[in-house]
Amino acid sequence: MILSEIFAECQNKWMNAISEKNHCFRSFVLSTVDKHNKPNSRTVILRSFNPELLEFNIYSDLRSKKIIDLKNSPYAQLLFYDNISLFQIIVKAELTNKNTDTNIFNNQPDHSKKNYTTLKPPGELVNDPYEISIGNDINFCELTFKANSFEVLDLSNDVNIRSRFKINNRWKGDFIVP
Repeated sequence: MILSEIFAECQNKWMNAISEKNHCFRSFVLSTVDKHNKPNSRTVILRSFNPELLEFNIYSDLRSKKIIDLKNSPYAQLLFYDNISLFQIIVKAELTNKNTDTNIFNNQPDHSKKNYTTLKPPGELVNDPYEISIGNDINFCELTFKANSFEVLDLSNDVNIRSRFKINNRWKGDFIVP
């Protein structure tokens, strides 16, 4: 497999994750660092992907821990893994946009809107998870992460292939030891 094929395969997997609800790359792990330099990881949903710019979009509550972490440092790591084909991509990215456009929020299904209008912020203690109060304030945002580099690990019975891609003026790939 040549580097350009690996790069294209990554782009295809990310694009397919948008259109296929059960695609393994639709949910991925987003890691940030808090103000004490402690890592925080959580599973998020890939909402859109720009294959030319390698930009990844997710949704979040403006009051969430990830937003606080990203104010401290805009850098994040995105971990995608296919447990069937044993294909892993680790993306080093930077938050480039925080969009609070209510049109995006308004296009969400009603059950999803509730996630961004709770009276209490994410992570706060509650007595009963079935009695979380919903308010009128919209705490929704779309976050855009732009890839700076990424590593691919393709595990197989024959040979494990690991590659790294970095951007300067354009994307350049190298093979590295798995």
